[in-house]
Amino acid sequence: MSTSVEPWQPILDKMVKAQAGYPGPAWTWDGRLKCVSSTFPSEMIASVRQAFAELFPHEWTVESFASAPEPARVRCGNLRAGQLLLTGDEVATLVPFAMWWPWGDGKMVSLRVGVANSERTKELYPLVRASFGIMIPSAPEPA
Repeated sequence: MSTSVEPWQPILDKMVKAQAGYPGPAWTWDGRLKCVSSTFPSEMIASVRQAFAELFPHEWTVESFASAPEPARVRCGNLRAGQLLLTGDEVATLVPFAMWWPWGDGKMVSLRVGVANSERTKELYPLVRASFGIMIPSAPEPA
């Protein structure tokens, strides 16, 4: 019997690896933006960037945002000064992304991580949450 690998598996594998190296606090699910979220002190910026370097090798600023992959731009919306959109390499039309949002006081950074361009979100989102240690009872995802 053959077992097919889902197209998102390479992304999930990198997410698990990144999360394992993440020095910050626990992750939560951002239901509005449909991604995992964590906020950490700015002293951790270098170690957080290192943990996510393999998953997100591409960085987009306000100035370069228009050149970012369209699925990630659509999910992110717009960037403000100082914010970043981080993206990974596309895998079967799926684009891993992170929204890097420093707080105005410079003391904290919010990081939101997700996958853009999936037509099977009801299957994918629980796997993304599990990759970051978030266990939510199964409930239908709104469309």
